[in-house]
Amino acid sequence: MTLPASPTPASYAPLNLGACLKTAARIGVLGAAAGLVVGAAGQGIVARFGTGADTAGPTWSQRLLGVAITASILGALLFFVAAIALVLTRRARRTRRRWAAIVPITLLTTLVLALHAVGVTLHVLLGSHLTSSGLAFFLNSKGHIAGAVGAQYLGYLVPLIVLCLAAATGLAWLARRALEIDPSRVRTAEVAGCLCMTGLAGFAAAAPARTPMGPAIARTSPEVALFASVSSNDGPGPLLMESSALIREALDSPPRSQIDSWNEVARGAAPRANVIVITLESVAISHIGYLGYPRRVTPNLDRMAEKSLRMTHAYTTATHSNYAQMAVISSLFPRRGTTLDMYQRLDYPRVLLHDLGYSLGYTTGTISSQDETWQGMKRFQETGTPTYFRHAPDHQGDHLDLVTEDVAPDDATIDHAIGWIGAKKGEPFSLYINLQSTHFPYPIPAAAPHPFQPYEPKGTFNYVRWEQDDKPVILNRYDNALHYVDAQIGRLYDSLAAAGILDDTIIVVTSDHGELFFEHELVTHGRTLLEGESRVPLLVHYPAALDPGDDPTPVSTLDVLPTVVDLLGLPPHPAHQGESFAHLREDGPDSKESAV
Repeated sequence: MTLPASPTPASYAPLNLGACLKTAARIGVLGAAAGLVVGAAGQGIVARFGTGADTAGPTWSQRLLGVAITASILGALLFFVAAIALVLTRRARRTRRRWAAIVPITLLTTLVLALHAVGVTLHVLLGSHLTSSGLAFFLNSKGHIAGAVGAQYLGYLVPLIVLCLAAATGLAWLARRALEIDPSRVRTAEVAGCLCMTGLAGFAAAAPARTPMGPAIARTSPEVALFASVSSNDGPGPLLMESSALIREALDSPPRSQIDSWNEVARGAAPRANVIVITLESVAISHIGYLGYPRRVTPNLDRMAEKSLRMTHAYTTATHSNYAQMAVISSLFPRRGTTLDMYQRLDYPRVLLHDLGYSLGYTTGTISSQDETWQGMKRFQETGTPTYFRHAPDHQGDHLDLVTEDVAPDDATIDHAIGWIGAKKGEPFSLYINLQSTHFPYPIPAAAPHPFQPYEPKGTFNYVRWEQDDKPVILNRYDNALHYVDAQIGRLYDSLAAAGILDDTIIVVTSDHGELFFEHELVTHGRTLLEGESRVPLLVHYPAALDPGDDPTPVSTLDVLPTVVDLLGLPPHPAHQGESFAHLREDGPDSKESAV
């Protein structure tokens, strides 16, 4: 007699493929519902608290599309993760099956919500979502930026972490309930809705590259913005294709390098002037005395300017220090593609200030208040040419806190520069100096003069957000920092005069970029090409060859090194992308345009 088969316990009941997909569809719908709430909250926050011009950016219809895309992406991801987990464990015990789905759902939800929250926060603070370049920026200087986050942004970060964990936990609980429901009770509408949102998510992923709607979608959806920043780097694009053509042309050029020819000319040269290039940090032209600022903040620059060629309309190559500073000392546009360039690939010729000096038989050096490892700048400067190098990590005394890094006090940097020059005992030299106290938050030593009072803001004061009521106080703080930096330039200038080498030294003073103080509702730098950020002071002190005076001809900081080469009586260097403006006082303000 055949015994009837014993029934399979409910805890061991297997799921067929259809049941797996139906259960996953319900979880996907729950994810989409959560995405609607999260997306709507994010759009509302950006519309209410966003900075700058972005507050009047996307229309509400575009924002609603952004909400729908956020919901679709979260729902589609949870549907696929749940479906895969259930299919792989459909014959396992119910408890194991449940945990196999809940764990990846919770982790994925936490990740997606965290990225969304970070994207919304960045959009509020900076006007743009999280991108692959932003992630690379963080990873390349994670120690610096992690310190800044801990010091000034925990108030934003902690609530985000709590909200993301709470939302992920709540969604995981709902997913657990969905796993206990009989799959036959899942309605056809839920399955259809899941398929629709999967299609919308796929459209959103392809839209940035393939449709005219792409930019608008990327502006309103943090997820699409991140995906677009990654996918935009997949192909070479017209810019890189053009670069490839230039590379092929270079490879077809004569084998003898023009740089070698230039070096031969340099080696046969007569004695020439010393060179000092000083790059200041975040100096706004509106705060320079010789450019019309009524406060007596820069008396030393002003007296130096009386005997200098003053380029009153000089512009930086970038409003990020890691690009702008390297352009000054290399006469190259450092950015080589469409993504953030942190000088990982340096397979192109670079002839920096110290390389030029070495070719001329000079003693060369770099003495900087900042940490030159920031975003790979030290890598860019390492050309293999012997040179003296000192930056903030080499300073043994007290440092000043820039939030993202500790810098050496500028007075200590100038002390070292004066000592270094004095040790040359008449030998020709070239020296690059970088001063930092005018970088946010504008720190100077406590013992330094603080002529402008008060200077301690009471409200929010971080790199991206200030209180409007604190503007007069912040301007005092900035002017104190600029006054302190100006005093150090005066000390160096006077030491050259005392040593009897002032007239034999070319001195260039400029800034990497400017600084904003609520212009267009924006502060600090690094986000726009507005005049306040991109226009910089630029003067060249060399009375032996240059008549003093103002020249309104637009020039670039890219032109600093070619101008130095010109003043040294040498032909233009073939590795430089700028051009000399030393001739402009003689030829007139239109000469540069007519030569193009």
